[in-house]
Amino acid sequence: MFRNRVKHIGWFVYESFARTVGYRQPHRLAVKPSPNIRLPVALSLAIPFFGTKKTSLNKVNEPDLEVDDDKLVLQQKLIEADQLFLANKYEDVIRLLVDYKDKNDVQVLWRLSKAEYNMSLDENISKEKKKSLISSAHESIIKALSIDSNISEVHKWAAVLIDAYSNINLGIKEQLLKLETVKFHLQMALELNPKDPFIRYMIGYWCYNLADISWFRRKLGSIIFGTDIPESTYEEALEYFREAESIQPKFYCKNLLMLGKTFLKMDNKFSAEYYLKLVTQYPVKTVEDHQAKIEAEKILKSSFG
Repeated sequence: MFRNRVKHIGWFVYESFARTVGYRQPHRLAVKPSPNIRLPVALSLAIPFFGTKKTSLNKVNEPDLEVDDDKLVLQQKLIEADQLFLANKYEDVIRLLVDYKDKNDVQVLWRLSKAEYNMSLDENISKEKKKSLISSAHESIIKALSIDSNISEVHKWAAVLIDAYSNINLGIKEQLLKLETVKFHLQMALELNPKDPFIRYMIGYWCYNLADISWFRRKLGSIIFGTDIPESTYEEALEYFREAESIQPKFYCKNLLMLGKTFLKMDNKFSAEYYLKLVTQYPVKTVEDHQAKIEAEKILKSSFG
């Protein structure tokens, strides 16, 4: 039982986070890329021409034009990739960006990591394929971190993939040791982008599940695995959930669900019931919306009659 509980700590944040930022079931309506997104490459060739006098454009400016053109083409591909994420077309993202994988571009690397991780969530793929996708995604995001560690999305996906990679390659003791590393990257992501409510939700979820480990299980784990399990409190979890909600009210059904569950753990039934009922009234558009609604209804029935 303890082993299952510890394993749950490792992936709890990221399973929900991945669905939030990218993973959706195939039946969800795809968002089609706007026809106006594509940038006219020819315009990039015209910009450097302004102000030139009696020079041969082809000979003098050609190297600069090629650089500018390459940058514009890549920028266009990044925009297209973000549109493909909205449509859940992760394989298309990889095909679009894979030729840039070895260019040491951080914006490319974290998007490739995100795409491969989301592909690994497909329940129909083999364990070998899942492991391969996660390992490749982990390699890309570690490389991105080494190039530029001042980007919020890089730290987000570092947290996701360090956890996912440890779950398939490391033992429970090593996974426990990685928990603090995971939180470090979440906190760095938050510091770099404090207006992102999902990061606060993720940290809150991390805190909640650690707070939910009983004293007995915590001591047992320390004895068995020879390492302390990080600690947190429901109060700390609640703070992150409430901050996330204040940034963007009702941005995510599971943040409402976790507010309800956390208040219930703190014996504040009035507030717990309020947020759980909000979940049952939340528009069901995705699989996680449906799951959250079912869980909220179950808790309301068992705890409030």
